Amino acid sequence: MQLAWLEDFVELARTRNFSRAAENRFVTSPAFGRRIRALEEWVGAPLAERKQPVSLTPAGMLFLDAATHSLDVLHAARAQLQNTAPHSEQTLRIATGRTLAKTFFPDWCESINQRFGPFLVSLSTGGAQEGIMRLASGDVDLLLSYGSPSTRLLIDPNLYESILLDHEVLLPVSAPDAKGRPQFRISPTGDTPIPWLAYAPSLTLRSVLSQHLAALPHKLPLHMVCQADSYEAILEMAKRGAGLTWLPQRLVQDELKQGHLTVAGGASMRVSFDISLYRSRRSSNARVEAIWQGLSAAAKINK
Repeated sequence: MQLAWLEDFVELARTRNFSRAAENRFVTSPAFGRRIRALEEWVGAPLAERKQPVSLTPAGMLFLDAATHSLDVLHAARAQLQNTAPHSEQTLRIATGRTLAKTFFPDWCESINQRFGPFLVSLSTGGAQEGIMRLASGDVDLLLSYGSPSTRLLIDPNLYESILLDHEVLLPVSAPDAKGRPQFRISPTGDTPIPWLAYAPSLTLRSVLSQHLAALPHKLPLHMVCQADSYEAILEMAKRGAGLTWLPQRLVQDELKQGHLTVAGGASMRVSFDISLYRSRRSSNARVEAIWQGLSAAAKINK
């Protein structure tokens, strides 16, 4: 059970409307509905009647009291600990994805420490929606994320501002055959089914890749053989020869150098996208403000 599910449920009880509650919680309506169902599965009973306006079931009314009390206790404890923590203003709290934490964050963190530090960094990793929720609730100061249509849809520019930090490329890759050629290669006009290691819908780059594939003049004969919510899991499957996939260049560059993977398509099959940093426009942390202004100035110079 996730704390965010309790907050979702309390918001649903307050608004009595799934769409409005989802908007207030900065998630899409389908994602919000899935989270309420996940909470109901954890509780073991239906909590809300799916009608307009939404009404709580008897179990929902009982659970609402428990959820509200639990959130009050947890938030009060968190506030007390933050107020008593030494040098809280000097701590930079950042949320990001597991892949960016491995491929981009270390060098970037070192660079901002050199420019604006030294200071303590608290890093939390998880899915894109989880990171957005952490930013919205004030649990983190900054969100480091891949840019995608779904991210831009969920992050309201009136509430959050962003800085473009860098660019990344999705490369089509495959394990090599005995001659070093791709076991699975993309041909713009081929029609032989290609085993495909796909992203789960929860991954940020799913929408980036889907948009690119849909825009190609010739539909690729991809046959999904595995779907995973981890870029690292897909990487390992590709190295074992399970199929073709698209992965961030930073993630696969060592595997390409060592010959464990090889590029399996031409330039038209590569997908460019952004790495961006987000913060709330209501942020009052002096450390965050100093770093943000410095990064913003550098981004304008590099345009």
